[in-house]
Amino acid sequence: MSTRENTRYFGFFKPWVGIHRFAEHLFNDSRGAYSNHKTLLSGSSSVKTWMQNSIGEAPVEYVDQEFRRDISLIKKLYAYKGYFYARIDTVIDRDPETGRTSLDIIIEENTPARIDTLHYRGIDQLETSVRERYLSTGVLHLDDIFSVDNLIRERDRSVDFFKEYGYGLMHEDSIRIQVDTVGVLAGVRVDINLPERLRYGSLKAVVHDPRTPDSIATATRTIRDSIDITHYGEQHISDNLVSSFTAYRPGELTRQSLQQKTLQNFGATNVFSSVFIRNDSVSNGRLHTSIHLEPKPRHLIEPSVFADNRYGSLFAGTSISYENKNLFGSAENLSISTDFGMQLGTSNNLLDSLDEEDYDPYRAYELGISASLVMPELSNPGNVWETSLEYSRSRLPILLDNQKALARISYNTSLSPYSRLNVDFFELEWVKKDSLRGFGKLFTSDLAENIGIDPDDPTEISDGLDSLLQTSINQTLRLQYYFSNRNEPAKTTTSKFNITAEAVGGLAWLIDEYVDTGSYDGFTDSDPQIFGTTYSQFLKLSTQYSFFTRLSENEELAGRLFAGWMAPYGKAESTPDERRFYAGGPNSMRGWLFNTLGPGNNDNEASATLGADIKLEGNLEYRVQFFKVFGQPSGIALFTDIGNIWDRTGTYGLTLNSLYQDIAWDMGIGLRIGSPIGPFRFDFAYKLYDPSQKPDPWQLSEWKPGDYTFNFGIGEPF
Repeated sequence: MSTRENTRYFGFFKPWVGIHRFAEHLFNDSRGAYSNHKTLLSGSSSVKTWMQNSIGEAPVEYVDQEFRRDISLIKKLYAYKGYFYARIDTVIDRDPETGRTSLDIIIEENTPARIDTLHYRGIDQLETSVRERYLSTGVLHLDDIFSVDNLIRERDRSVDFFKEYGYGLMHEDSIRIQVDTVGVLAGVRVDINLPERLRYGSLKAVVHDPRTPDSIATATRTIRDSIDITHYGEQHISDNLVSSFTAYRPGELTRQSLQQKTLQNFGATNVFSSVFIRNDSVSNGRLHTSIHLEPKPRHLIEPSVFADNRYGSLFAGTSISYENKNLFGSAENLSISTDFGMQLGTSNNLLDSLDEEDYDPYRAYELGISASLVMPELSNPGNVWETSLEYSRSRLPILLDNQKALARISYNTSLSPYSRLNVDFFELEWVKKDSLRGFGKLFTSDLAENIGIDPDDPTEISDGLDSLLQTSINQTLRLQYYFSNRNEPAKTTTSKFNITAEAVGGLAWLIDEYVDTGSYDGFTDSDPQIFGTTYSQFLKLSTQYSFFTRLSENEELAGRLFAGWMAPYGKAESTPDERRFYAGGPNSMRGWLFNTLGPGNNDNEASATLGADIKLEGNLEYRVQFFKVFGQPSGIALFTDIGNIWDRTGTYGLTLNSLYQDIAWDMGIGLRIGSPIGPFRFDFAYKLYDPSQKPDPWQLSEWKPGDYTFNFGIGEPF
C-alpha cells in the first residue's frame, strides 16, 4: 500500500450516530437548544441550513458554547461518513432588541473519499473454501464511499463468521482496521488475529430451582448422551428434554449457530424463565461449556374479563384458565379454560319484524369450555403435536340456540425462522341447532327470501327449516401456512401473512359410500349422511395479510387485507352457516354492528347473521398516543374499513358489477385507553358507502353527528 497523507486506525471503536447525506439529518443528532430548523438544498454538493432560536433571556455565551459543540459534532459525523473535505461555515446574528439569535450554517460536502485498495491479512491459514466464502460475503468493496459505519459492519460480520467456523473466542479486539487516505482515495487494510480453533469439550447442563439457592444436598446428577446433567431441588425436567434440545455435543467444531439454536429450542418451550450458555474454560483445544436452565412456575391460573357490543348492547363476560407448562417433564403444555358472557341489555333489534308477544324476551349468551395438550416432538425441536377438545353453547339474537362439540389432532412444524405449517389432519365437529319460540315466523318474514326460499311456499319453508334446524357433523382436513418477520432484526415494519385451505367431508363421504350403506328415515341416497346424521361437504380458502409500522415513538400505522371463498361439493348443496364468513363489528367493518353487514346489498340485518360464502375486506388504522391513564399509553385512532360478504350465486352473488356497487365503506375515530390487558377501544364509525341503502348508497350528504355506529372491544382490532 502506497504512502498516504493521513492514517487512521480502528481497533475496537464505538460508532457515532449514523446520518444521511443532507444536513437536516445531522441536526437531528445535535444537542443544541434550537427550536426549529429549515433546510434548503443548493446544488448536489452543498447544503445551506437556516436555524432560528427563541431562547428568551438565555445568555449569549450559552448559545455560542452549544453551537460550537454542534458544529464540531457535524464535522466529525461528516468525516465518519467519508466526507473528509467537507467545509462548514457559520454566521451568528443576534438581534439585541428581540433577544433572538439566527444561526446560519453553510455546508459544502465536496467529493467523498472512496475505497481504492482493500487488503485482508491473517487469513492465509484458513481452508481455501472458507477463505473464499469469507471474502465473498464482505461488506467493504472497491470504489464504495468510505464510512465508519461499514467498517463496523465488516468487523461485526467477521466476528460472527469466524465464530461459526470453530473460532469461538473471536471478539472485536481480534480485528484491527487501518485506513490510509490520499486526497479522496482511501486504502483499507483489515488485520485479523485468529484465536485458537476449538472443538467442544465437556458439556454440562444445570437445572436450577428458582425458589431456593443451589445446594449439594438437593442435587441429583445423571449423564445422558455425553451431557452431564445436574438438577437442583425438585424440578420436573426430564433428561430426555435436555438432551434432545441441546444442538451440539462434545467433539464437534464450535459453532455460534449451534449455541443459538440451543437457546431457541429451550426458549420456545415456554417452560424456562432464564436460559443461557456459559463458556467455562478452554484446555487442549477444547471449549468447555455449561447450559443453565431456570424453570418458570409450573402451574398458572389466570382469570380475565372481556366486553364488547357484539349484539347491539353491552356484552360482557369472564373466563378462567389453568395452564400446566410441563405436565410430564418434557415441556408438555396442558391448558383448560372456561368462559361465559351475556348480553347485559335486552336489545332485540334483529326482531323488529315480530311483535313482542311472538317470542319470549331473552338475553343472548355464550358458554365455552376447552382443553388442549401441546406436546413437543423431541426428535425435531420446534415441532409440536396438539390435541384439543371444545364445547360451546350460544343463544343467538335471532331465536336460535346452538351447541357445538369439537375434537382435533394437529401437527405444527417450523419451515424457517419466520414461517410455520400447521396440519389439522383430524377434526370432527358436532353441531346442533334448536329454535326458540317465534323463530319460524322470523324465518318466514326475514330470512327465507334472502336465502332463496319462497316465503309463500309452505313446503319450501318447511324444508328450509328442516335444513337449518338439524344436527350435523363437519369432518375437516386443514392446512395453514404462517409467515411473520416479527423476529427479524432491524425491521421497522412487522408483517404477518397466513393462508388456510380446508377440505370438509371427505372422510365422511367415504364412510357414507363404502361403510354405512343402510337407509334411514328422512334421507335418500343423494343426501349426505352417515348413521342418520347429516354431514357437510365444502372447500374453503382464506388468506390474510396484516402489517404494523411505527412512524415515531408515539405514532403507529396498521393495516389488514382479508379474502375468503368457500363452496359445497359432492352431495352437499349448501355450506353450513357456522363455517361461513361474516362482516361487521369491532374487529371487522366498524360502521356496522356485529355480523350485520351483507351479503351484497341486502338490507335485512337478521339474514346477515347467516353469513355468506365469499368475503373481501381491508382495514387501515393510524394510531397516536399522547397521554397516559394509570401509567398506560393512551390516545386516539383514525380508521377506515372497506369490504363486504357475498353469496356465490343468486341475488347477492359476487359479480364484477356487485363488487363495484356493493363494496361497503366506513371511516371513524376511536379512543384508546391503555390497560394491562390491552387497550380499551371505543370506536365511532360513520358509513361512507352503504350498499343496502338503494338507490343512493352514498351517505355523506345524510351525515348527522348522532348517526355513528359505536363498537367497543379490548385489544387492538388487528
